[in-house]
Amino acid sequence: MIERTIILPDVHLTDEGYASPYALAKKLIKDVQPDEIIILGDFMDCTSLSHWIENKRKLLEGRRYKKEYQLANKELDFLQKNSKKVTYLEGNHEYWVAMYLEKSPHLDDILNLPQVLRLKERKIEWYPMNTLYKKGKIYFTHGCYINKYHAQKMMQIYGCCICYGHTHNAQTTMMNMKMIEPIMSYGLGCLCNHSPHYMRNRPANWLCQVGYMESDRKTGNFNLTPINITDDQFIWGGKVYR
Repeated sequence: MIERTIILPDVHLTDEGYASPYALAKKLIKDVQPDEIIILGDFMDCTSLSHWIENKRKLLEGRRYKKEYQLANKELDFLQKNSKKVTYLEGNHEYWVAMYLEKSPHLDDILNLPQVLRLKERKIEWYPMNTLYKKGKIYFTHGCYINKYHAQKMMQIYGCCICYGHTHNAQTTMMNMKMIEPIMSYGLGCLCNHSPHYMRNRPANWLCQVGYMESDRKTGNFNLTPINITDDQFIWGGKVYR
């Protein structure tokens, strides 16, 4: 049986909403009605709990974690409505919540991310930061390297076919050794705003992408296609999405 999977890298929902690349990805999801959606981490931005700006009152002014996770819940409703299964991998931005709770453990019942997103109730599997989710012959994780050749680094460290996000910069590499199946490493781009506050007006060489994968449940073989989003549009299946 062939399964269709859509992979969402680095959406970065904020309390102000989301960027147009994610809106385009939602149109693809609605058309494809995939068997599974894999959230590749940093689905939420979690700006209000960021340790990077905890003492920067101007940047924190008006930011509300509750408003952000309410939007995330709304988007999870959409994803579940339009797919058979949703899998959520924790990214470094979601991990900021856990870091915040290390300093304020008395708020765990109020801020705990899987809890406020009702993941157990939704039956959405949650994979903590830097753990791997296996689907057939490929593994998924948020990613942990941002060096120039991050795809090669991920392939060497994990030694398996792997798909990840984190860098906001698309990159693919492979290794094909005699008598061994090829190992592929896919670093997907992002679906977020290219001018967040932490860039401080620096140009970002980021690429917007959404991942589409078809896989054979019986053999585990797969074909993963990164779909580039440029000028607020992309082409897929003979159709232009704008």
